Amino acid sequence: MNIKSTHLKLKYKNLEKLAKDDLKISHLMKAESDRLENFVLREGPLRADFSKQLVSQKTLKSLKEFAAACNLEEWRAKLFAGEKINDSENRAVLHMALRDIGGSDSVKENVRSMRKRMEKFANNIRAEGKFNSIVHIGIGGSDLGPRLVADAFRATADIKFDLRFAENIDGASINDALDGLNPKKTLIIVVSKSFTTQETHMNAEAAFKWLESELGVNAGKHLVAVTANRQGAIDFKVPEEQIFDFWDWVGGRYSVWSSVGLSLQIAFGPSLFGEFLKGASKMDLHFRDQPLHENLPVMMAIIGIWNRNFLNYSSLAVIPYSRNIRKLPAFLQQLEMESNGKQINREGVYTGITCPIIWGDQGTNGQHAFFQWLHQGTPGAPVDFIAVLKDSSGRPEHHAALLANCFAQSEALMLGKSKEQVLQEIGDGFKSDIIAQQKTFPGNRPSTTITLDNLTPYSLGHLIALYEHKVFVQGVIWNINSFDQWGVELGKVLASNILQEMQTGTEGKHDASTSKLIELFVNSMKNS
Repeated sequence: MNIKSTHLKLKYKNLEKLAKDDLKISHLMKAESDRLENFVLREGPLRADFSKQLVSQKTLKSLKEFAAACNLEEWRAKLFAGEKINDSENRAVLHMALRDIGGSDSVKENVRSMRKRMEKFANNIRAEGKFNSIVHIGIGGSDLGPRLVADAFRATADIKFDLRFAENIDGASINDALDGLNPKKTLIIVVSKSFTTQETHMNAEAAFKWLESELGVNAGKHLVAVTANRQGAIDFKVPEEQIFDFWDWVGGRYSVWSSVGLSLQIAFGPSLFGEFLKGASKMDLHFRDQPLHENLPVMMAIIGIWNRNFLNYSSLAVIPYSRNIRKLPAFLQQLEMESNGKQINREGVYTGITCPIIWGDQGTNGQHAFFQWLHQGTPGAPVDFIAVLKDSSGRPEHHAALLANCFAQSEALMLGKSKEQVLQEIGDGFKSDIIAQQKTFPGNRPSTTITLDNLTPYSLGHLIALYEHKVFVQGVIWNINSFDQWGVELGKVLASNILQEMQTGTEGKHDASTSKLIELFVNSMKNS
């Protein structure tokens, strides 16, 4: 971190010193009799257990003091006051206003008006019976949030439509989404803030041609647009009354709460979506009102800072032990890495180490894939285990086994297994000393376990908002703007130029490798 304040430097150096202490999580568990009291926080249906992190109570106190010294409370106040904390784009950050927290009177009125329009439209579509399928076209934040929520409730909620998603520019994506559907019974929802995003625009054009082939001039009646570019949607033949606004103070990765969630309202009903918003809103209030030392997003954020900046872990594994939220790691990849995957701070100065790599898969699949590396690889990674206590599958035996695996993995990562323990198990024999070394687990590997009482729209809203606010807190501590994404742009510009060259046969100025790749494609098209 690029730290100027002498006061802050002293606190940072103190944390560096604490990181050199040779501590064992298992020893801390025994030595700190009130560890659970200090390392477990609960808010509503969500409980977060940080006790298996490699953090002593002394270190936790220092981390909280360091966060406070980074003016976290002042930045939190600016966020909820609607100040333009996205200073590179001169914008406020108001996604909480979508769940009725903060925002000016005009913002609140716009949100309420749009929500009423969405509810009315969704209820009408549900009541008419004209459609039996919805294809949601978007990418990034316009896809990952709705897809996560749809997966979460597809098995348990009363879904009235075949809801599908098309996101990738690969033609297989739109082909899969449209396969077997009847154009006469299908509603296409195009979600694009700019209405110019290449992947979304190409998929929307393909879907429109598919509708047009069957419906002719009536194809536009089957189109809905969610965008900040109304004129672009009108030019695409979307009826004006079927265009829903997307404001510039909502970043794509924070947009599932907005009209981006229209497909969810139609498929599952406005009441489910309303509960989703309420769950997030309650976490907003917790983050806004609770002091830093009792604040869930703050606790999650500062422990992440400890692991990244002081223990030097380069990644964070997120493992949901719930198939219904298996898309959570992908959603959090964008939320965290697009927000905080930056190296230049708010003053335009190199800031050092920031966001870790976010990755993961559903449990228990990951146990049979990458948990070998988590347990014995170098350097390993902290893990966020996510578990749902109440079974929703109707198979309680499966659910008990699932959670047993989740709880066992966090314990195993912490405890490990010594060479002496292995030798006691295997006894003397062929290469016993070598095999014992190979079967030794170092342990002392940190994890957090987050449990939801059950998986409901409310609890899922709670969980997502927790991670949103964690990202904000870490951005404040790293002194970076978490709400722009300039790194996304360069590749888009180059891709547009290369595509034009490939289509026209013109030659651009590229390095030798890129020029050869373009040549290979052009030749393959000539020979096809």
